[in-house]
Amino acid sequence: MEQLADLKQEREYTAKVQELLLAVIEQADLLSGSHAEAIRAIIADAWEDLRMRPTALSPTDLEQLSTEIDRFAARKTFTQDMAARYRRMLMSPFFARVDFVEEGQDELEKIVIGLYSLKNEKGEIVVHDWRAPVCSLFYDSMPGNVEYRCPAGVVRGEMTLKRQYRMVNGRLDYYVDTQLNIDDTVLLDILSGATSRHMKQIVSTIQAEQNAAIRAEGDRVMSVVGAAGSGKTSVAMHRAAYLMYRRRDLLEPSRIQILSPSGVFSEYISTVLPELGEENIKARTMPEIVGSIVEGNVETPLEQLTRLLDEEGGELRRQSVGYITGKKFGEELDKYVESFTTFGPDFANVWLDGKLMIRREELRRMYKDEFKLLSPAQRLIRVKATLDSRFESIEKSMYAQYEQQYAGKYQGRELRLMCRMAVSQRLQPMRLQLKNMLNVKGDDLLKAAMRFAPRPLKDALRENMQQGIIWWEDAVAEAYLLVRLGFVSPDKSVYHLLVDEAQDYSETALKLLAAYFPMARATLLGDPMQRTCPGMDKCDPSRWNGCFGVEGKVYELTRCYRSSLPIARLCNAILPGRDRLLPFGREGEMPTVATFSHARLKEELEKMRKNHKSVAVITRTPAEAAALADHLENVFLLDGSPEDANYEAGDTLIGCYHLMKGMEFDGVIAVWPECALTDDERRRLYTSCSRALHAVTLLAGEKLIAELGLVL
Repeated sequence: MEQLADLKQEREYTAKVQELLLAVIEQADLLSGSHAEAIRAIIADAWEDLRMRPTALSPTDLEQLSTEIDRFAARKTFTQDMAARYRRMLMSPFFARVDFVEEGQDELEKIVIGLYSLKNEKGEIVVHDWRAPVCSLFYDSMPGNVEYRCPAGVVRGEMTLKRQYRMVNGRLDYYVDTQLNIDDTVLLDILSGATSRHMKQIVSTIQAEQNAAIRAEGDRVMSVVGAAGSGKTSVAMHRAAYLMYRRRDLLEPSRIQILSPSGVFSEYISTVLPELGEENIKARTMPEIVGSIVEGNVETPLEQLTRLLDEEGGELRRQSVGYITGKKFGEELDKYVESFTTFGPDFANVWLDGKLMIRREELRRMYKDEFKLLSPAQRLIRVKATLDSRFESIEKSMYAQYEQQYAGKYQGRELRLMCRMAVSQRLQPMRLQLKNMLNVKGDDLLKAAMRFAPRPLKDALRENMQQGIIWWEDAVAEAYLLVRLGFVSPDKSVYHLLVDEAQDYSETALKLLAAYFPMARATLLGDPMQRTCPGMDKCDPSRWNGCFGVEGKVYELTRCYRSSLPIARLCNAILPGRDRLLPFGREGEMPTVATFSHARLKEELEKMRKNHKSVAVITRTPAEAAALADHLENVFLLDGSPEDANYEAGDTLIGCYHLMKGMEFDGVIAVWPECALTDDERRRLYTSCSRALHAVTLLAGEKLIAELGLVL
């Protein structure tokens, strides 16, 4: 009876909050309309004045008019955003509550937690924003003696109640008083639902270990490591929302960037921040950044992967990846940066008509001493400018000589043209020598840095340079050299960088990010067991912070909240070594493992589509995905192009595992060919199967299935 009475009171409170939300929304809509009307009136009055007398408004008047319109437009945008935020809250006005008595006080605070804060007409907070310091009590603590940090310091007291609500269609369905961080009943209820085209916010189910990473402050770099489905990307997006809430004065959305593994993944996460009431941040990919630094036809990571997985023709590429992304070559790159910074390029004596014009030692002195406070690239520019100035007198002297020589043959404009041509032709060898010496290109830097590389790799680099193509691993190293030596300006506009799927980045790639975004703090997210690029060393997240030259904490997410228990068991059976997934318990459909055939694939796909909302067919390579797409109906092929983001809700996606990283689906069909079952291959299979929430089917070669020895 007592619980029923409490439920009635809670429902009454829910209704009052919804009434308040509706009133605030109505008021915001009225204000937005009045601001729009004010803008229209200002423009109409100005137009009438100009119509009657075209010179009625001076430039100063027009500037004041523009400022006034901008002011009303900003107010209109603010009220529209406020109305949109509170509309999101209508169906679920809050999701939790804690009762707290501060140490030394008698009054109990009822802290109701929702997406955003809401005040009543008296200015009292009726719903607290989940990012507020006091709300960390819900995520981190259990009833009893507790404390939380706020800008004023540590606040201590007693939590007397911890309650979680479940809203269904705008009505409070039930609540649970819990001694746990998040009640298992509510969490299982939420996780059992279907996924959709976009990632959803998880403010009502944030776990304590996730909350610690979301609210962490202080370190320039922090790493979040966890298995597939542990919530790493959700942590990143909620961390972005939290940081924008805590540091409004500094962290505008334009100051934050997320590096995503693909364009389709960027689209997948595009609704999370708007759901949290924040403007979306810019999502970029590593190929976009490297492509903006390096000149030439740069291979994409997807193209690199395709060539690496070629069992017969990929040996040289695997050797290249192993060497270029390895620790030893990373050290060689840094040594070369130090050497070039100190000594510059290979300076040589400058000659003209057999006469020594400037000695190599003088060029080195200018580079090392006169311009030592500048970056290497700036030093070379200053050296060139100094030489150009010095050679002006030589040009004038030569011009005078040719003018005397040609005076009898040419006159006026024709004489001037012939003299300039003669001087230019005579100085061309010297200018070419200076150009080759001082106009340093990225591939020249990489070639010099690879002086100790194996001969086949140096030969391949030379051939690629001649053809104007750049392998992906080479492009990252070249970009690093260009940024470190000042040939490309860093991006100082970004203050926080979120790097998803960080396990796919070599240490050189991470050092490139540190150099290219010198003002940015960074949050790195990854799963070492999803490093699947052939040739790369084992992933070690403890080394990530060192790539940024700082100490930093590694937060480990230990539980998997995506996959059902049967799917988690399948993934653990696939992985090499010990179990990697610690699933949050919920039973579900048993996985299907069977020999591949086109008929069986169509049968399994039809079954998946009947029972699940979002379905994906995942292959080993892009070519395999394209070939299967020709045999299937109503599938959307992901091929790594910008059009990947155009798929719609309900589409069955088909693509290689690399393009599916970070995403999740209700049902997954993994189609795998016969291949050598290496540890890398197991990780590729694990990456594919772990995309599934509720159902997974593995269709593979008979020999591969036997070698896997799956016991579910």
